[in-house]
Amino acid sequence: MTNWLERVYWNAFTLWHARHERDFPFWRMEDILEIQNRRVRAMVAHAYATVPYYREVMDQQGLVPRDFNTAEDLARLPLITGDQLARAPGQFLSRAFARGNSLPLHTTGTTGHSKTVHYDPAALFLSLANGLRQRHVLARFVGRTTGYREMTIARPHSVNFQIRNFYETHSWVPSSVELERDNIVPIGNFERDVQRINTFKPDVLLGYGSYAGVIFRWASQHHASLWRPRAILYSADQMAVADRHLIEDEFGVPVFSAYQAVEALRIAFQCERGAGFHINLDQVAVRVVDAQGKPVAPGNAGEIVISNLTNRATVLLNYKLGDVVTLDGAPCPCGRTLPTIARIDGRAGELVVQPEGKMIYLSVITERFSDIPGIKLN
Repeated sequence: MTNWLERVYWNAFTLWHARHERDFPFWRMEDILEIQNRRVRAMVAHAYATVPYYREVMDQQGLVPRDFNTAEDLARLPLITGDQLARAPGQFLSRAFARGNSLPLHTTGTTGHSKTVHYDPAALFLSLANGLRQRHVLARFVGRTTGYREMTIARPHSVNFQIRNFYETHSWVPSSVELERDNIVPIGNFERDVQRINTFKPDVLLGYGSYAGVIFRWASQHHASLWRPRAILYSADQMAVADRHLIEDEFGVPVFSAYQAVEALRIAFQCERGAGFHINLDQVAVRVVDAQGKPVAPGNAGEIVISNLTNRATVLLNYKLGDVVTLDGAPCPCGRTLPTIARIDGRAGELVVQPEGKMIYLSVITERFSDIPGIKLN
């Protein structure tokens, strides 16, 4: 059990790192990159000193930590995949956290490969502070960043609940600012789900996008009375385009998405426009590559490669997440300087090869059916 001194420490740690979260996305890019590059240098030095995989590959290639000064230098490391992590998780675990002083997060994600990613407490509380960026967006619709009602759609042993339990046992939040929470377990009983939402009356509904979409679709088709949250925030999977239109147009509820993964937690968030995803450059370094691992220019789809710059337990640098994304080359009209992912196209394995050999992503094809009357995409 965590003692009260440790709780006080993590409270102070989180408050300290949260002090600039409202303004950070608007900072000058030079200042943002200075923080990112400082974390790159620190993480590479830590990886070389304590993580078996990085010591081995850097020695093989004649690399030393001082060869890495910016996020661009991370491309000098070999690309790693979820298969490698699933097969040999110990190769990426720092010796400094090998004695159990970390939180192991278990997930299969959407790849089907069971993976365990260990998180050090500092990285988890940095992520907690970082979440205020999305909360400040939601506050435009909810009216405040604390003390509101939040209902989560997630399985009982999901990563969301694993992390929430860690926060509750390692820190303390006054009841006056803590969120009032409830949850829905997604088992397909939509009548029960609607009743729970109507009873709890959440200000924000968050969790699986596909399941949230089906709840509202079911309510619409069955003419059921459904409480309308002030905002919906989904992650973990996609919400059907038709369901998003239904929720925003028929129910009048704004819908936002967050780009997250167990390998890097908060990768990017949507601003008030609800369009692209602003990349948290102080948390992750991001590249987009083609099938040969070569950089892809903004406006073109490719596989996203991430480097987690905060987690010192399981260290993942130059990691192919398995998602296909398109970077936006233009600044966002909202005024935030953080660059954006224009769209998340789907999983890298969801490729359709056309007769002439050209490849197109499955989501690009299915999305075209969403506006055809009578067709509903799950």
